[in-house]
Amino acid sequence: MRGVHLLVGSDAQAAALQEQLPRLAAVGVNVLIVEADYNFEFKSHPELSSPGCVTQARAHQLAAAARRLGIRLIPEINCLGHQSWRQTTAALLKHYPAFDETPGQYPNNTNLYCRSWCPQNPDVNKVVFTLADEMVNAFEADAFHVGMDEVFLIASEHCPRCRGRDPAKLFTKAVNDLHRHIVAERKWEMFMWADRLLDARTMGYGEWESARNGTAGAVDLIPKDIVLCDWHYERQTNYPSVPFLVGKGFRVWPAGWKSLPAARALSEFSRRPPRDRVVGYLCTTWGAVKIPALAEWPPLVETMKEWK
Repeated sequence: MRGVHLLVGSDAQAAALQEQLPRLAAVGVNVLIVEADYNFEFKSHPELSSPGCVTQARAHQLAAAARRLGIRLIPEINCLGHQSWRQTTAALLKHYPAFDETPGQYPNNTNLYCRSWCPQNPDVNKVVFTLADEMVNAFEADAFHVGMDEVFLIASEHCPRCRGRDPAKLFTKAVNDLHRHIVAERKWEMFMWADRLLDARTMGYGEWESARNGTAGAVDLIPKDIVLCDWHYERQTNYPSVPFLVGKGFRVWPAGWKSLPAARALSEFSRRPPRDRVVGYLCTTWGAVKIPALAEWPPLVETMKEWK
C-alpha cells in the first residue's frame, strides 16, 4: 500500500486532486486517504456541512477517476479527538454541545489543544455512524479511516460520565464501537492512527506520537484486524513501535511526513525483516505541499520508489 494522506476540505480541492490522479499513479501511489472531516455534503445532517464543502457528486467523480487508475480511496473523519482547532470548535460539538467531553469548559478554547467528544454519550454514535456511512458511500469506498490521533481530553473530571474512569477502557470503547459498525456491520476495513496505543514510557517517543494519559493499554483490548497507521515525523535509527504493533498481531502502515531524511529512515526501518504485517508506507502531507505539486514532492516521490 503506497499511500498519501490529504486534507480535502472543498469541492475545489477535490477537483484539483482529481486532476492530479494520473501523476500520482505514475509515481506509484495506489491509496489515498481523503480526510474531509465535516467539510462534506452530509444530507442526513446538513447542519454539520461547511460552505463550499466536498459535494457528494464530486466524491463520486473522484472515486470513479481513482478507480480507473487503480487507486483505492479511503475517506476519513477524525473521531473522538480533534473536535476543535485553535478558537474554532468543529461542527459536531458546535451543533451538539452535549456531546462534548468537557461541556461548558474552556471558553473560546483557551488553554486547550483540541476538544474531544464523550465516548460514553449514548447519542454521539448515532450521528457519527450516519456521517461515516454517507461518506463511504459517496466515495464508493470499502474502508474508513477513523483518525483517533492525539486524544488528550479523555476521562475528564468535567465529564459526568467519564470522570474517574480508566482512559484505556474509554478509548477502547470508542474504538470498539466504531469497529462494530464499520467492520462487523458494514463489512468495511477500518484504519486508525496508532499513537494513543503507544506508551511513551516504554516507547521513548514524545507525547504527540505516543500516550502519557493512560490510553496505551487499549492496544490489548481492540480488534486485531484494524490497520494501524504508525506515524513518526522525526529522523531516528530505531522505531520500536513498528515491531511492537506487529508483535501484537496488527497490520501496520508506517507513516512519515515532510522531512525527507526522516521519511527515508522510517521507510528503511519498516522494510527490515520480519515485515510480513507491514503493509506499505503512508506519506502524510498536513498542508506542507499544495495538491498541484504533490506528485513532485520529494518525501512522496522518494518513498514511493522504495515500496514499488
